[in-house]
Amino acid sequence: MQKIDIDDMNPESGPQNRQSVSEPLDAQDFSMNYYALEPGEEFAGSLHTHLDQEESFFVLEGEATFETKPELAADSETVTVSEGAMIRFDAGEYQQGRNESDDTLRALALGTPQESTDVRVAVPCQNCGESEYMEFTMIDGEPAMECPDCGTELEV
Repeated sequence: MQKIDIDDMNPESGPQNRQSVSEPLDAQDFSMNYYALEPGEEFAGSLHTHLDQEESFFVLEGEATFETKPELAADSETVTVSEGAMIRFDAGEYQQGRNESDDTLRALALGTPQESTDVRVAVPCQNCGESEYMEFTMIDGEPAMECPDCGTELEV
């Protein structure tokens, strides 16, 4: 058994105002991150999906606004999640969450399985125009996006 106190965590010191909770809990099968987002900040930098991971968000404090799309061709929907509420996204469902309020947003993000290796970002390829999305990848240890059709690589 592992135990931590969320109040002792400092997500402001991590990337994207995020701190891993699964790591100090030594979780092996699920991913959990703690976020503290100021007004205007986002959970992730763009509308994206994990084809191999479902995600849930639990709002601890404040209010989160999510743009969702079941698939790229569909129209997007905006959903607001209030303090004490949760939202779940299927693997393959595009979403982007952000803090549109005037107050700090504190939330937990949970994903299963823990490692996600098939992430797509809803950005069309500017080079070939064939793909409606880019695949998230790592190039020389740095996050990047790659077109699945022509192989164009973009730094993130």
